[in-house]
Amino acid sequence: MYWGMDVNKIFSLFEQPEGNEKFVAKEEYDKLIENYKKHPLYWVGMFKKLIYNHNIFNTQILKFFEQLDEGLDQVDIDRAGEYVVFTKAWDYIKKINPEDKKHQEALYHFSDDYLKTALELSINYFQEHEEYEKCAHLKKNLKFVKLLLT
Repeated sequence: MYWGMDVNKIFSLFEQPEGNEKFVAKEEYDKLIENYKKHPLYWVGMFKKLIYNHNIFNTQILKFFEQLDEGLDQVDIDRAGEYVVFTKAWDYIKKINPEDKKHQEALYHFSDDYLKTALELSINYFQEHEEYEKCAHLKKNLKFVKLLLT
């Protein structure tokens, strides 16, 4: 399966360059990372990771506001944390089109019960906020992932 990346270049990043080559290696590394951030594999992986780590994010936000001693309501902080996480996750998954072959490969690569659950959680979140266009897009991706899992 072709992912559009040169694996040899990625693994060559771990070799220790000599002399001034270190600067060139850094440029190449930055370019590879930038290119990877434009790839469906990155988008699906980040979506999945954000949804699954949102409880950790909420805990960190709570600790931060506890240190400020502002007397903020924990429920409001939880809602704000969920908003940030689901909105950022949406920024990644909205780029995925399950009808595009390259995007299908990315969904295939990450397809498991965790991705399925992340999509379901996102649909529930956006349903509660009456953002049905987002739900429709998520539902298309969920349908494809369920097909892959059967």
